[in-house]
Amino acid sequence: MEDLDRHKAIHILFGYIDEYERGGKFETDEFINYFENVLSHLKLVRVQNNLEIVKGVDDNLISQFDKIPFTTPGGGTDIRYFSAHILATFFPVLIPMSAQFQEAYKFCLRLRQIKTDLDFMESELTPYLFDKNILKRASDLRYYFLTKVAEMNNLNRDPILLDEPAYQNLDKLREIPPARLLLSLKRRQLKIDSKILLQDKYSPEYKLMEFGTFFKIAESNLIYQDMLYKMGYLKAKTPFANRLKEELSNTVRFISGIIKVPRYILFMFNKSRFNYIYFAVTFILLLIILISIFQWIGHYNEKKLRNFEHKIESLK
Repeated sequence: MEDLDRHKAIHILFGYIDEYERGGKFETDEFINYFENVLSHLKLVRVQNNLEIVKGVDDNLISQFDKIPFTTPGGGTDIRYFSAHILATFFPVLIPMSAQFQEAYKFCLRLRQIKTDLDFMESELTPYLFDKNILKRASDLRYYFLTKVAEMNNLNRDPILLDEPAYQNLDKLREIPPARLLLSLKRRQLKIDSKILLQDKYSPEYKLMEFGTFFKIAESNLIYQDMLYKMGYLKAKTPFANRLKEELSNTVRFISGIIKVPRYILFMFNKSRFNYIYFAVTFILLLIILISIFQWIGHYNEKKLRNFEHKIESLK
């Protein structure tokens, strides 16, 4: 209970962010572990159903947010920006009774150009995730943050763009900005596996794949390509050198197999007289079948030639 009151998970996470912003070490897995600890802490606070503890979470979040200004994720505050906005928005979603303690949320809300949560996540925060000039030192976090935003929107039961009837048409799907589309794809993938969605001929995912829209999006931005691959909507591209090596290896195995066939047949002949009879009969049958096929083809061609000559005579 003492650790719960102190909200240590929040201090550890933002202490790690402070170290990163001062040029210190950064390990993506370590950061994700700290971030997940904060989310677990919030869930534990919800179970306690104690307003004083809820207020303590809000006070601790605002004290961490207020240390360094982060109107945009530029200037080395990228991880603080994403962490603060996601946690501030997650807080009232995970803990509904926190409605009267929203100083941290209000602080972040003042920094946003778009004031509604869903529109902010779709049209302001998510596009930053795909900006190649942001998260340079921690690019692996892009997909993690995208997943957390998708989880939060689903938990809040926000409408999913791709579920709307208006966006079942391919032309409308192509009009969706890529960042907004990727977030919507991720939200649907959290509910239904991408393999199942791609098999459904009526799903937006199937239409986007069938008409090559995924490939066009991937070609426009390497970050989009990486996200689509991680979600299972693109196959990983094999480097040319690896493909060449694989093809050469397959060719060598094929040639080796052909070379070994006569040896194998000789071995079988020597092993048993029955094998000799079996292979001889099989060879004769195959020979008869081949001769029959060639005879049939010859008769068929002769018939076509006679019909053709007959038509010429008729025309004359």
